[in-house]
Amino acid sequence: MVALKTMTTIEFGDRVTHPRFPEWGSGAVIKVEIAPINGEPSTRVTVRFAHAGLKKFIGDAIPLDVMASSHAMPGDREGKKPAIAAVEELERSGLTQAVEQKLEEIMFAIPLACRDPFNTAEHRMRRTLELYKYDLSGKGLMEWAMVQTGMDDPLTRFNRTQLEDYFKQFSFLLKQHLAKLVQEMHEDKETLDRLLDEAPVGARRAIAKLK
Repeated sequence: MVALKTMTTIEFGDRVTHPRFPEWGSGAVIKVEIAPINGEPSTRVTVRFAHAGLKKFIGDAIPLDVMASSHAMPGDREGKKPAIAAVEELERSGLTQAVEQKLEEIMFAIPLACRDPFNTAEHRMRRTLELYKYDLSGKGLMEWAMVQTGMDDPLTRFNRTQLEDYFKQFSFLLKQHLAKLVQEMHEDKETLDRLLDEAPVGARRAIAKLK
């Protein structure tokens, strides 16, 4: 069963996907408004999908997955351009030797919200555990690549094997980052256990391997 997102959890500018129609690609929420439906005020969300154009959703709950975390903190929305834009700028400038280095920097990056020392250890751990929702399955790999690059369709630039190789190295670096956070929170086992109860299965497995 698909978990429905309440309208209040979706905001202008959020990136979303539709679990029943992954072929639509990622979408950008371009409008959230109150509209009369059968004489009653109701929320209407307009989304522009990469491969399906504009779609509108009306009601108190809709079947969309919000790609951005609901736990907003500093570092969640840094930068206006998609990450891959920096690579494209290097290519246009003819700096081909720097392209692969920049690609690795983008694909291996642990999100700032997971690392920012101005965020609490609890928040950094929560955001880190959330990253374990991605895996090497087709859907998990593509969603991860979309988030890392900011691209609607990463397969227009990378093939599946390339994405898998990048993801494996990202997972290795994520494990190292997670180990440091676990050490930082070793005196707050109660909070860590609570976060694990809410975390993806992959996160709980990763923590178990560290013990």
